Amino acid sequence: MSPFTLDHLPSEIILQCCKYLDDYTILSTLRPVCRSWCYATDIKIPAGTMAGLPPAIWEKILGYNMDYKTIHAVSQTCSSLRSLTKSSRMSRLQGSAYRLPAPAAPVYPAITTKMVQHPAFESICCRIETGSLIYHRSGNCCPNDILAFPVAEENATNPPVSKILVKFSSKYGVSLRPVLIDRPRRENEGGVTVGDVYKAMQRLFAEPLSQKQIVAIKQIRDWEARKHEAAKQSLARMEKLNSTSAGTAAEPSSPTPKAVPEKEPIIEHDDAIIYLDYPFEADSLPHSHNTVRRQREFLNDFPYVYASVHVGGVINSTQVFNLTYH
Repeated sequence: MSPFTLDHLPSEIILQCCKYLDDYTILSTLRPVCRSWCYATDIKIPAGTMAGLPPAIWEKILGYNMDYKTIHAVSQTCSSLRSLTKSSRMSRLQGSAYRLPAPAAPVYPAITTKMVQHPAFESICCRIETGSLIYHRSGNCCPNDILAFPVAEENATNPPVSKILVKFSSKYGVSLRPVLIDRPRRENEGGVTVGDVYKAMQRLFAEPLSQKQIVAIKQIRDWEARKHEAAKQSLARMEKLNSTSAGTAAEPSSPTPKAVPEKEPIIEHDDAIIYLDYPFEADSLPHSHNTVRRQREFLNDFPYVYASVHVGGVINSTQVFNLTYH
């Protein structure tokens, strides 16, 4: 008995398989398998086209200098076009859809080329005190669903890179440990994705404080408390002096001693890298019963603040994304 092969399948079974697939997958993947599959798919799609045109023509149309937002809008019209934008091997279309495969070796833009971040970063940001992701422009809360959207699978940059360091821009005397995303390069796979970057944003704020950071945050809080107390005492002395001088206007007033401002302490921050793939030391969700101190405690004086990422420079062959305040 000869071994069973795909070209021995009856056309009826092949047609049943085609019911679960869109036109682009049928024409681009199933049809070239063998003659039997070609005949069966011709029964399913006699004209060999999807939405009136062959897949190759659609690839040329979508790959002709279309920006990401236009391609995204077109891909939402039907499942076949959506599959085409995700599966096409045309480099121009892959670039516009942020789905270029990562290079075999790290390649960073030359002087004439600009590293471009994904347009999703323009409208979605992270709410610091909860570590959740939101649509900043619309105001709709989206703490987890963004990671299930197709955009989460797309490259974070064009050209794609396999290493990204998500780093908080040091501000107000605080420094948070950065998160490193390191993706192994595999053939025909993209680089670091939009979803990877947002997972890193969440992790950066929800990571437990290290011992150095616990000491640093105590020094910052103590210094702030002493400054506040010194300001109160200075105000009290001025009020007392004003009330005294009002009663003895004829007598010359002695000069008020100026308070010497306390110097800001030298804080030893912990800048050790957090690796995204390493497990959390504790539950990262902001439950009320969770007493673990988090990196976002450094930002306790700035509640309800949002952070978004912006592409930065390259450090040690690693692309940097800087987190900044809104």
